[in-house]
Amino acid sequence: MTGTVGSGPAAAGSVGETALGPGPVLRNGERHPYRAVAPAPGTARVRLDSLAPWGRRTATSVSLAFLAHVTDLQLADVQSPGRLEFMEELRGHPGAAALIPAQRAQEPMCAHAVAEAVRAVGRCLESRDTGAPLQLVVSTGDNLDNAQANELEWYVALMAGGRVALGDGAPYDGVQHARWPGADLYWRPDERNGRFQRQLGFPTLPGLLDRAVSPFDRAGLTIGWVSCYGNHDGLPFGEVVPTPAYRSLVVGGRKPLALPQGRDVVGHEDRLYSHPEEFLAGPARPVPPGAGRRIVDRRDFVAAHLAASGMPAGHGYSRRNLEDGTAYGVVELSPLVSLVLLDTTNLDGAATGSLGVRQLRWLEEELMARHARYRTPDGQTAVTANPDRLVVLASHHGPSSLTNLRRLEAGMELDQPRVGRDAVVALVHRFPNVVVWLNGHRHVHEIAVRRAPDGSGAFADIATCAIADWPSQFRLVELVANEDGTLSVTTGVVDHAAPPVPGDAAGDVEHLAALHRELAANVPGAGFGSRLEGTAADRNAEVLLPAPFPLGGRTAGPGGPESLPLAPAAPTRNTRP
Repeated sequence: MTGTVGSGPAAAGSVGETALGPGPVLRNGERHPYRAVAPAPGTARVRLDSLAPWGRRTATSVSLAFLAHVTDLQLADVQSPGRLEFMEELRGHPGAAALIPAQRAQEPMCAHAVAEAVRAVGRCLESRDTGAPLQLVVSTGDNLDNAQANELEWYVALMAGGRVALGDGAPYDGVQHARWPGADLYWRPDERNGRFQRQLGFPTLPGLLDRAVSPFDRAGLTIGWVSCYGNHDGLPFGEVVPTPAYRSLVVGGRKPLALPQGRDVVGHEDRLYSHPEEFLAGPARPVPPGAGRRIVDRRDFVAAHLAASGMPAGHGYSRRNLEDGTAYGVVELSPLVSLVLLDTTNLDGAATGSLGVRQLRWLEEELMARHARYRTPDGQTAVTANPDRLVVLASHHGPSSLTNLRRLEAGMELDQPRVGRDAVVALVHRFPNVVVWLNGHRHVHEIAVRRAPDGSGAFADIATCAIADWPSQFRLVELVANEDGTLSVTTGVVDHAAPPVPGDAAGDVEHLAALHRELAANVPGAGFGSRLEGTAADRNAEVLLPAPFPLGGRTAGPGGPESLPLAPAAPTRNTRP
């Protein structure tokens, strides 16, 4: 069961009001029942105290920032020759966990789920706790699935508004087609007696795939949005370096069906990451080529954001990012709160993250500029003339996933050497005004309070589940200053706007989004009752922190945040390589 802030067609309510969970069994498979998604009892908000037991909260509180957090959209060109869906044959193989899932039954409908998440944001424009306006949508990466230009175009169209051109009007031609050759690895909705139908009770839905790749139009967000750069935004499969041979294959007319005979991946992942074309040299099928599938890099990603309509200008990035080939920056939410966007993707391959040394120096400078006092590396107190500001970090990988120190001689990553979890977290703990770190990557709801070793402060490490997988939700996050000297970080998760039952949908996009969620909910081990849902304390929670500096004199008052025009911080703060 997943607790939510609002479900289906109902407007977003107070935390714990509604939830979605397993409904009646629709079909019994040999191994697993296939259930409907249905409303369920909600979960009350859980208080997570930090550092010390605090007394009773006072009634007076002021909103400092109110954000929506979405992550791991994984908009996939499901017909691309560059995808490695056939790796599904390794599911359950010892040592293959890093390669699975390679294909999701629901992924042809992922863009529709994202569209309904964007629509749901429009129902959450005011905090039910404080009345504050929703300021910004923060995507923490893996907006794309295979780092392709067409996937990037779809992402911008969904966020800013426009035509989501999933196909060119031609019928679907990919691994979920009933005529596609190869092992019975995939749900094929046109089949009546496929493996997924027999074993898992999945439905037979003739014509679904052609509908799923049809273009559609969306209005986009009515508030500002920014993006972080994730491993799937820069690396095909989220892991492999796009070599010249791979780049040629992905726009070409040959789609591999299986690994080359005698080629083993497990135990040879490093070779896959650095030379993916060797694993795509097996039997293949002709498909229509597509120049729109070209692989995009950091500059392409930034350029698309600079060209996108809406606020803030650049959506978190500046012209300096484009010149330098970087994807990190600062957005000022108000005179009191800064949002710092980090780029944790290592373009030398593999799925986990890290920071480069240049970005780490930049981060340290940005944090210094937002602290009147902080600790130096040797534990001394540094005093500055800078005004204190609260800092919200946002990145694709959270602290626990910063383990990727790969360096390839012929790799794409320019910011080397890489810096991992311990050094990054140690740096953050020196700056007590960092109170929240938003992240994704692991496709799970999870909240942890990360305390500084010397007890000088703490921050809320907030991971949100993937739109791509069950429970397909986003999260609302609000920073609230309390009169008793505490800072509350409140969170609640929100279902996308499609109804729980696909048959109750009002239109095709809504129907496909509802079906996406239902299919994801029935994936064994990753659906109903899985760790992806998190606990009640990971979904609807209040993290209570001591305010790192006096907040009362600089807040905006009961009406909500004193917002500035949302724009990237001055580009001179970006450090040139």
